[in-house]
Amino acid sequence: MALSDAQKSDLMRRGNTLFNEGRYFEAGKIFAVIGYKTGLIRLGDLFYFEKEMPLVAYGFYRNAQHKPMLDKIGDGFVFALQCLLADDSGVKKAAVADKAEEQLKIRHANPVDGDEPTAQQSKENKIAHAVALLKKRS
Repeated sequence: MALSDAQKSDLMRRGNTLFNEGRYFEAGKIFAVIGYKTGLIRLGDLFYFEKEMPLVAYGFYRNAQHKPMLDKIGDGFVFALQCLLADDSGVKKAAVADKAEEQLKIRHANPVDGDEPTAQQSKENKIAHAVALLKKRS
């Protein structure tokens, strides 16, 4: 069912009221339903610049299809991942991350008693998972 202009206006006012009350996620749901990109971008800006929560901001920018900020946040994620993948000598650990991802799949498919990953393996598994997610998005 399509919303009339009057209904959209009412919902926009309700969303702005929720935003002003600090009920950001409720406002975001309304803005997404009515396609109010300006409101979604405002929420993205709030979470990115003021609350310093880029992952939350990314979701609002994605709903608004705000490419400049999506690119900016994406570049930041890639840079952070590159920093995680580089050891002290600057050598990339992508091969290690791929191996860790493969081991994680095997471990989940064939659990063995006492097969707890070490702290280093756990970190590598998280990195491998992040790399896999980024590869899927590109």
